[in-house]
Amino acid sequence: AVNEDAIKLNETLRTQDETLEKSLPELQSEADRMITELRSRALNVQEKIAQDELKNAEDLLDKVKKLFGEPSEKNEDLKNEVWEKLANYHAKVDDARDLLREATSKIREADHLSAVN
Repeated sequence: AVNEDAIKLNETLRTQDETLEKSLPELQSEADRMITELRSRALNVQEKIAQDELKNAEDLLDKVKKLFGEPSEKNEDLKNEVWEKLANYHAKVDDARDLLREATSKIREADHLSAVN
């Protein structure tokens, strides 16, 4: 259709006899209509290409999220879980040390009392 319009435009510009029959505003109007049609078709093609590229980019983003995002979140959750467990173990070790100090103190007190007795 674009080629047909171009052929018609070329024929219009070449034929002097027919050109005399048409007024300048008519020719301008016809040329404007053809240019508008050409631009709309070119934009439709570009819009289709842009939409395809957008869809491909979104698909790629989904793949990246699936490959890296989800495992990264899982790793972060596991890391947090390990830190919580380490904190619990440190608290238990501190409690055990406190109990050991208390037991040592009581043993010394018991030894002292035993020696006094």
